[in-house]
Amino acid sequence: MKHVKWYIFFIYLILIFFILNYQEAILNWIRADDSGEFFLIFICAIVLAIIPFIPFGIVGAIIGAKYGFFLGGTVNLAVSSIAAVLTYLLFHSLFRKQGLTYTLKSGRLQLIEKSIRNNTFWSVFIGRLIPVMPAFLINCYAGTFKLAFKPFLTATVLGKIPAMLVFAYVGDNAITGAKQWLLVLSIYGLFVLIIFSIYKKYIKKIA
Repeated sequence: MKHVKWYIFFIYLILIFFILNYQEAILNWIRADDSGEFFLIFICAIVLAIIPFIPFGIVGAIIGAKYGFFLGGTVNLAVSSIAAVLTYLLFHSLFRKQGLTYTLKSGRLQLIEKSIRNNTFWSVFIGRLIPVMPAFLINCYAGTFKLAFKPFLTATVLGKIPAMLVFAYVGDNAITGAKQWLLVLSIYGLFVLIIFSIYKKYIKKIA
């Protein structure tokens, strides 16, 4: 079983190397493909979202330009959320023991990990809302230290909605020339307020 885990890890590294070397060609193919191969594009977008060092904003904008604001935003949310779950499961499978070992060795890390674990939903949700916070690191941390999956998934889906819509809007705007930035920012802020207001009543019960 141990060897299988490392085989998976090495395959993942090879995949990263391949995608990083051919990312421009893949992105151009997604941008230009008009054959209706939606499922194949969907899978490729998930792979790109899993690979670190590739800004998903670029992928999301291309999808927004290709499918429009609403469908593009929905595709972005689905792709990014599925990629987050797959990364969580991958690192939970490969590095769970290492994460426990590091936690036990570091008292400071234990305090940080305990604080995040006790506030999993808000920790992940806020992390998703911060543009400079790498999503890949959040997914890796959650999987390695086995944060509760249900609040992780809930916070991931909800927290990604604003950014995924913005990415789709940017791409769609590049095609249509629409100028509604104030509306987009207002929706972003209103969304955060709504989530904050309903958290204690509904989300906390399932988290």
